[in-house]
Amino acid sequence: EAPSKGPNGPCGPCSEIYFDARPGDPYPPNQGLHSLPTDRFTEIGNCVFTQFDRQADGTLKPLPQRNIDVGLGLERIVAVLQGAKNNFETDLFRPYLEHLSRRSGIAYGTDAKHDVRMRRISDHVRAVTFCIADGAIPSNEGRGYVVRKILRRAIRDGYDLGIDKPFLLDMVDVVGKVMGDEYPEVREHAGQCKSVIKGEEESFVGVYRQGLVRLTQFLDDHKSPVRGAPLAGSGDFAFQLHDTYGFPVDITRAVMEERGFEIDEPGFEAAMEAQRRRARAAMATTDAVFAESAAAVLRQAGVATTQFVGYETLLANTKVLALLDRGNVRRERAEVGQELSAVVATTPCYAQGGGQVGDRGFLATPGGRAEVKSTTQLEGFYLHQVKVVEGELRVGQDCELRVDEDARRATERNHTATHLLHASLKRALGAHVSQAGSEVSPDRLRFDYTHGEKLGEETLSRIEDEVNAVIMQALPVQPQTMQIDAARRAGFIAMFGEKYGDVVRTLSVGEFSRELCGGTHVSNSGKIGLFRIVTDAAISAGTRRIEAVTGMAAVRLGRQERATLTQLAGQLKVPVAEVLGRAAALVDETKQLKKALEKATAADLDRLGAEMRAAAATVGGAHMAVLTTAAPMTMKEIQDLLVRVRQALAPFAGAVLATAGEEVLVGAIVSPELVSKVSAGDLVKVATTVLGGGGGGRPEMAQGKGKDRGKAPQASAEVVAALRKALG
Repeated sequence: EAPSKGPNGPCGPCSEIYFDARPGDPYPPNQGLHSLPTDRFTEIGNCVFTQFDRQADGTLKPLPQRNIDVGLGLERIVAVLQGAKNNFETDLFRPYLEHLSRRSGIAYGTDAKHDVRMRRISDHVRAVTFCIADGAIPSNEGRGYVVRKILRRAIRDGYDLGIDKPFLLDMVDVVGKVMGDEYPEVREHAGQCKSVIKGEEESFVGVYRQGLVRLTQFLDDHKSPVRGAPLAGSGDFAFQLHDTYGFPVDITRAVMEERGFEIDEPGFEAAMEAQRRRARAAMATTDAVFAESAAAVLRQAGVATTQFVGYETLLANTKVLALLDRGNVRRERAEVGQELSAVVATTPCYAQGGGQVGDRGFLATPGGRAEVKSTTQLEGFYLHQVKVVEGELRVGQDCELRVDEDARRATERNHTATHLLHASLKRALGAHVSQAGSEVSPDRLRFDYTHGEKLGEETLSRIEDEVNAVIMQALPVQPQTMQIDAARRAGFIAMFGEKYGDVVRTLSVGEFSRELCGGTHVSNSGKIGLFRIVTDAAISAGTRRIEAVTGMAAVRLGRQERATLTQLAGQLKVPVAEVLGRAAALVDETKQLKKALEKATAADLDRLGAEMRAAAATVGGAHMAVLTTAAPMTMKEIQDLLVRVRQALAPFAGAVLATAGEEVLVGAIVSPELVSKVSAGDLVKVATTVLGGGGGGRPEMAQGKGKDRGKAPQASAEVVAALRKALG
């Protein structure tokens, strides 16, 4: 059916493999048969003979290379072997269903809708656990978006089962029990998986509850839809829930369908496309758009892959093999000012990877010189992003390639410190802590780790002290290449989410840290010099980020802090040692002054309130008053005054004009039962029109301001006249 019905792209006829539960029964007639009865036949596999490229007009273009794509479903085969009615009633899924039955108090098999929810949760929690163990952290883009989407759907199903507290994290152990023998990573990374899932659950439950309240109110405000017709305005509303509140559209769609509504899909897609256009307009095109085609261009040209010698040396005499422009078009030469990618035979430049930035440096030929701004690597080709600063570069020229030593050494200090930080975090917080991302540059290090709670100052200080203690021990930093299995047995930690071959490069810092790492490092921990944590903050649910500095950057940070403290001591006119005490005393003095000011303000409001109440008139069964005062007042104080008078004279409508500042502040209030006659916004508009200003607010309370203080009496009189007319 793929060639005849699409979708477009590679396709071909297929042979579907079915299991017949009743082989003795006669086969159904094939005349008019579109599908086989599911109560008898279970599809367990499919062989697709991929040979066409289906075009948009439906024509089938033969593929230059054909293949047979064989797919066999493990769960379906297990269902057949175990005689189960479906995949979920096999040993592969039954433990999840039993866990959910205990957790929710709802026995599986007693309610069809709840059964679907339990099956969906089981499938989703298994998928999410594998994804997170593989390094895919929930996010708003790429594979992380998919993880977050299916995770939130499972949370929603649990909520509908009556589970209103985090529950998916407990199912990680079930995944490990069922799948851990064959896939040990789900057990090894169980701590990380639980931490990330817990954070997502705690974050999304609040989003779901608030979104559901908004969605329910929206649906309650609309009449029953015409059958088959989308609900007017639902597309824009679904987009608003998604974009503003983070409420997934698939959940909006599911809730609406349960209520008998259909979402306005074109309206939603139009809103989404408008957002995409805004995003595209704000996003500049980067070189990364073209990076994936560079390797193909170089291979086709017969260019040899690059030999990396940067562990041993920072200088290499080599040859320019290729020059590529931003579109990955090969060039034979490059002139002053041009920026492009240079490929050489041998390089000392470390290519960006494993969190470490690519090296920068200089490339010199007999006819020119170029600055190396960064280095990346793609399928064995090292791409040096260069800018020609003198003469020209030509393909085939001998060249000298030199790494910027200061930048490399600073990067090495930060990279080794990152390993020490990781080890110290595990010691301080527990084995569940794992790396969720990093960036190591000459200026700083950034380390993302899985942990759901904020670290206190005492914990951060303890971690910082431990890392500095290891630095001062001047432990040897030893790289070694070994088989991956041997490295794991020796206790070397694999980075969360990284992919490794059979042979890996390991790095040990004494007995304190053991990790797999292909980056560059100092030869001795003492060369790091000094380690300082700058910040620790949450970046997403269950994931935090530490930023730190080492070496001279840490020294400069301390110097800046000392300068700030010295300057503060000068302003406070005390020695540095007494700054904290003086600051505490100032805080106490400020609190006392604030209390005194609040007391004085309250007395002033009492006096002005009494003045308004005394001047109030009764019109149409309601009280009204307008006060013009030269007393210095903030808008909040004006509003507090009006609320007090309204409480004493309800029903009440009135206004205050405060003229003490450079502008006249205007506040108005109207009791709810009077807003059908006059609104607070109307009163503010009357006053600010005279005063040369503007304002706004709710019918019960509004505010504004004007510039012409001399017209305050006239503005007050016109507000009084407007009140009398409206209430009379």
